Amino acid sequence: MNSAQHKLLFGLLFTLWLPVFSQHYQFSQFYVAPTYLNPAFTGANACGRVAMNYRKQWAGIPGAFTTYQVALDHYIPQYKSGIGFQFFSDKAGLGNLNTTAFNALYAYETKVNKFIMARGGINAGFVQRKVDYDYFTFADQITRGDGSATIEGIDKEGINYFDVGAGILVYSQEAWGGFSANHLNKPDQSLMFIESTLPMEFKFHGGYRFDLKGNGTSNKYIPKSNFITAAFNYKHQNKYNQLDLGLYYSKNILNLGIWYRGIPISKPTPDYANNDALVFLMGFNIERFKMGYSYDLTLSKLSNAVSKGSHEISLSYQFCKLKKPRNKKRLLITCPKF
Repeated sequence: MNSAQHKLLFGLLFTLWLPVFSQHYQFSQFYVAPTYLNPAFTGANACGRVAMNYRKQWAGIPGAFTTYQVALDHYIPQYKSGIGFQFFSDKAGLGNLNTTAFNALYAYETKVNKFIMARGGINAGFVQRKVDYDYFTFADQITRGDGSATIEGIDKEGINYFDVGAGILVYSQEAWGGFSANHLNKPDQSLMFIESTLPMEFKFHGGYRFDLKGNGTSNKYIPKSNFITAAFNYKHQNKYNQLDLGLYYSKNILNLGIWYRGIPISKPTPDYANNDALVFLMGFNIERFKMGYSYDLTLSKLSNAVSKGSHEISLSYQFCKLKKPRNKKRLLITCPKF
């Protein structure tokens, strides 16, 4: 198959696929992108925080999915509120399907009792999607003798739409649980002149932290910690679902984690194994700065030999010391930081 035939094949496949499906951002270190996981996390830290994520999914596949995320959130104690902003840039496939999103975030915090806190949050913003059609040769260009441009019904300028999400979070000193819903307004995200409504996405997440004896010695730069955290994140959209289930171990500055992603007993379609990846994580926590790296070992039929796995890097910085929160009466979430 020559290059022109390759371009035609990809173009036809892309044209058929485009109105129906949408690539969602995926982070293995989703707790470093907490406001994307659930807007109720906005301002949940002791003070302001900035977080950055980079992910390259299936590095061995041409046109691998590449995602960048930057988020900033801050807690306002006098209003018991958190505010923030987040920016996403995602590039997928050989046709450079580019998705750019900018969201504003707000969350309100209340005390249920002395041991339990609750938060509710909302995010709203604009999304732009567009494709570089110069990568494709369409059938009408072949029949017209390789015409310089296609006359297919496509929107070369891309599309912009408004998107809304919301979430709730309940937590204690050791445990937390939350629920979030995205695309509440079901926006039309089609790049062609037919409607393609984006289905709502639902996330359920939670966990529990088990403190261990024998904590290390803390100093100015090394926090005193020794615990294991069990956590999960379940996602559902349309007829598809996904479960991330794993453990973190934290000892002073070092954080190690292992996750499994998939639900083999749940198959939306007969040919969909729903057995995605095994995730390995290593992170470091030095005073206010956190850095993490994770690798996804592909378990699906795609195979790791072909996909070359997925790589993810996270960075975050908190603007004040956890030892001296602005409001000492606040109960802080003990969920993982990676």
